[in-house]
Amino acid sequence: MRNQYLIAVCDILGFSTLVEKNSLDDVVSGALGWFRKALHHSLHKRDFPSEVPAKTAFVGNEHVGVAWFSDTVLLYTRRDDDEAVQQLILTIGWLLFETMIGGNTRIRGGISYGEAYIDEANSIFVGKPIVEAYRLEQQQQWSGAALTATGSNRIPEHIRSGQYADWWVVPYDVPLKTGATLRTLAINWTWGFHDPTWRLRWSKSADVPTELDWQTQPDICEKFTNTKRFHDAICRECRVR
Repeated sequence: MRNQYLIAVCDILGFSTLVEKNSLDDVVSGALGWFRKALHHSLHKRDFPSEVPAKTAFVGNEHVGVAWFSDTVLLYTRRDDDEAVQQLILTIGWLLFETMIGGNTRIRGGISYGEAYIDEANSIFVGKPIVEAYRLEQQQQWSGAALTATGSNRIPEHIRSGQYADWWVVPYDVPLKTGATLRTLAINWTWGFHDPTWRLRWSKSADVPTELDWQTQPDICEKFTNTKRFHDAICRECRVR
């Protein structure tokens, strides 16, 4: 109901193209099916599902609630305390990490904090933090998630340095579609355990976009480059090795 919430709005990138270029069955059972498994695993942090979870499987988490609208996922804290805030941050971090490592469906998110009205039973979600999170999500030029000023301020002050592996946030100059950057907290998905020899690759056959790729799909190439730059700059495990 009416309360203070940390809220994340996440969109699946390239969803329109995905729908246009693939059969409905491939989208629903393939890309979206895998994404729902990853979301369920990120939320509940148990074994990765072998079957596509039903809607009811996303209910019952004591810290984080989930609502789904086509290619948009809304996550929100169920309580206004640090434990719930941390769990929402970890859920977004795990979801980003799993889509980077294990799938071809990637997301972008904005996270904000403030008063909102949430009625799960009647699917009513209204409030300024939802609007702020959506606007920040739309402004970013990468696959990643960033926090608004209100969202950042809700993170405990001693956590904001990015030094703690149990809080997946880090200060970063988040790339925007305007070409500028926004200095704020970003979700540090590189905390997810992975082989240090792993690299974010453009495709199965190329590490980075080709000149033709830049000519034909510059927007996607720029998102990829900005995402890879974040990993290469922030990932401690890969930099150590």
